[in-house]
Amino acid sequence: MEGQELQEGKERVRVHLIDPLERRGLERRRGVRLEDHQAFLTSLEARLAYMQPDKLIALAEVIERHATGKLKTNWPTEVSIMNWARLMQVPPASESRLVRTYMQSGAGLAARDGGYLVELFGYLKKWGAPPNSYSMSEIRKEADHNRGKLAAIRRAVSAGRATASEIQWQQGYLSTEARCLDIINAKGKVDA
Repeated sequence: MEGQELQEGKERVRVHLIDPLERRGLERRRGVRLEDHQAFLTSLEARLAYMQPDKLIALAEVIERHATGKLKTNWPTEVSIMNWARLMQVPPASESRLVRTYMQSGAGLAARDGGYLVELFGYLKKWGAPPNSYSMSEIRKEADHNRGKLAAIRRAVSAGRATASEIQWQQGYLSTEARCLDIINAKGKVDA
């Protein structure tokens, strides 16, 4: 998310989450300096910019319910808010720092070259952590299975006997692969 899209997303967060909560009395935690609180709100705007208005409104309700402090009028921690947000609307891969940086690293390039890029992407999205050696072997097994499935679907398509669900699976897989390659190829653009 960049430029105008990011600005619009930040504005959504301000309008549907931050402003309504502040109007209802949510305030900075005791002992937190004003500039630190402003940095916290600015960070929320950027990190939640991917969310849709209805999800932000629902998140505001959760934050209000989990307000902290003696009077329950203080903002919860950013970690808590981000965890609740992910349960309501999973950030796109391009918004996940872990997925983006891992896919753009040597491990992502190895996955691309080794034919298990989509499976690595799925693992990172599901577990939110880099895979260990056991997980990598499972990722490679899944990739081998999916290569066989893709080949079988291609044969079925060329013979005119592929089912709609097979074609849909193939399109989803290839779309995810293209998305992964876009993340890898965006490295130079992000770093520039």
